[in-house]
Amino acid sequence: MSSSPASQSLTTRPTLPAAATATPIHEPVRRTSVCLRFPGGEWLIDETWREYTHGRPESRHRLYFQHNATAPCEVMGEIAACEASAAMVRPQLLRSGERCVIVFGCYVFQRWPMRQGPYWYRVTTQPFGAAPFFLREYLRRRDIDATGSLGLNLPDVPYAFGHVDLERNVLVTSREHADPRFPQFLVYSAPGYGQPWRFDIERTRRANGMG
Repeated sequence: MSSSPASQSLTTRPTLPAAATATPIHEPVRRTSVCLRFPGGEWLIDETWREYTHGRPESRHRLYFQHNATAPCEVMGEIAACEASAAMVRPQLLRSGERCVIVFGCYVFQRWPMRQGPYWYRVTTQPFGAAPFFLREYLRRRDIDATGSLGLNLPDVPYAFGHVDLERNVLVTSREHADPRFPQFLVYSAPGYGQPWRFDIERTRRANGMG
């Protein structure tokens, strides 16, 4: 498996949709693409435009992937506008054969080659699935008094990308801040080919030395 951070050179080019799209006040929607090239020749493209939602302009970002400059674009998905500018600074590409993972800020995108064409899905590095419930129980066991006011709420603990094992399809996230109340690692795995990551309590326990 290889890992390639994107080069720091950015190429920005304005593009217009094939058919002009109009907002409620009949202004054409202008699209801009920011392109980053990885050392292996792959491209990551962030297409940005503004839409009017309930009468107010809202920035939208959609990501595309290209194996090379002449390959067709593959739609990866949309991301929040607040994450786009920081994430484009240094995304990571990790590959194992035709499969790859792109780490883009707090997002992790995985590409699966399928018979009908490549399939992309994404997760966030923040605790998802059963992980927040595990954290709440972990905190309760360590310090009952600390969870007295927590009630049914789930703890909000920031985790960042740690590493990914594409051969075993395992994703590991790591606690961003030094907070000993919570485990350092959260681990996610998938039960089969092309299936999304799920919180893996057994691997999480082993990664944190819980026995």
